[in-house]
Amino acid sequence: MTQSELNMAVSRLFTIGKDIFNSSARKDSIVINEEKHQIDGDFNAEPFKAHVKLSIYPENGLVTLFSVLPFDVPPTKASEFARLVCEINYNDLYAGNYDYNEEKGKVVFRVAIPFRNSIISKELLEESIKYAVETVSKYNDRMFKVASS
Repeated sequence: MTQSELNMAVSRLFTIGKDIFNSSARKDSIVINEEKHQIDGDFNAEPFKAHVKLSIYPENGLVTLFSVLPFDVPPTKASEFARLVCEINYNDLYAGNYDYNEEKGKVVFRVAIPFRNSIISKELLEESIKYAVETVSKYNDRMFKVASS
């Protein structure tokens, strides 16, 4: 992929991402950073909203979706929580994964889509965002219970 083709692919993906966030995310939550090719926004999910950050990394040829869970895990729950994250990642997830930073008590769901030498359709990006929101929604309650019990 030439630099010109890469620039066009990044521009196209960013435009698609903005369209998706503008049509699906809560309007008051959308933050667009043109320079860094990043879009943040909140999506309706149960029991919490799902905050999703879409980032395009031209240097790596990747689009990533991150959703930081809206609660912290206390140190007293670290071991039990880490086991839960491993169980969910291993048994339930085929795309994406949860990462848990024990030192900070933060949990993030992550999906990465490579785009170098390929074309990502609007439908694929929409489905990936939908998948991220649905996955976070599906496991938020279970993770919150372990973190707060």
